[in-house]
Amino acid sequence: MVKRFFWVAIATVFFLFQLSVGSANAVELTTETLTIPLDGAGKTVTLSDQEFAKGQKIFVQNCTKCHLQGKTKTNNNVSLGLKDLAQAEPPRDNLLAIVDYLKHPTSYDGVDDYTELHPNVTRPDIYPELKNLTEDDVYDVAGYTLIAPKLDARWGGTIYF
Repeated sequence: MVKRFFWVAIATVFFLFQLSVGSANAVELTTETLTIPLDGAGKTVTLSDQEFAKGQKIFVQNCTKCHLQGKTKTNNNVSLGLKDLAQAEPPRDNLLAIVDYLKHPTSYDGVDDYTELHPNVTRPDIYPELKNLTEDDVYDVAGYTLIAPKLDARWGGTIYF
């Protein structure tokens, strides 16, 4: 009898928890959302849902240690928000510029070479977690970085809450 009561109590708690959590809503990825600047000359490109999902997965696995929600843990003055990307030197607010950064990272003002400081695909000896990324993977991560601000108002900004 006590055992049965115990299991009924556990089940009740579980179901009450499920009711209070609510349902998760998937983000709707439209063509407009998936269309991003390709280069600084005004050309655009539209990523597929699969490219976005793959870029998001790679970003979460490799970049969120320092860039959770597009913030920059090591420098709160610079985020992955579109405004900050546009003000970098050279501007990093398009797909090809971010791909270039992931291969050849520099300081925000473009003066210092960060190849040994910031994870990049050209230094698998220092950053082995990135050694297996393909050119398509880098493209997808760059695309995700430009799409994420459209989907989450909290993207970028400050790390201080």
